[in-house]
Amino acid sequence: MENRTWLLALVIVLWIVAQFGLAGWALRDLWRRPRVRGDNKVVWALLILMLPVIGPLVYSSLGPTSFLPRPGRPRPPGGEAEER
Repeated sequence: MENRTWLLALVIVLWIVAQFGLAGWALRDLWRRPRVRGDNKVVWALLILMLPVIGPLVYSSLGPTSFLPRPGRPRPPGGEAEER
């Protein structure tokens, strides 16, 4: 019985770490991104916070409007054509 208690505690701790880690990553990305789909960052933040684990995953697949690099980050080689 004692082994089950430790196993359950470990599963709960891992779930909490995953939940807060994903939410933190998604909120940080939301904060830094200039635009998101729907142009409503408040709704995305609420979705991320109210749906544990699923909210950040939905945001990562549907929220960002593009995969263009943000200001201050290097551009990948062979990305966009240079402006003239």
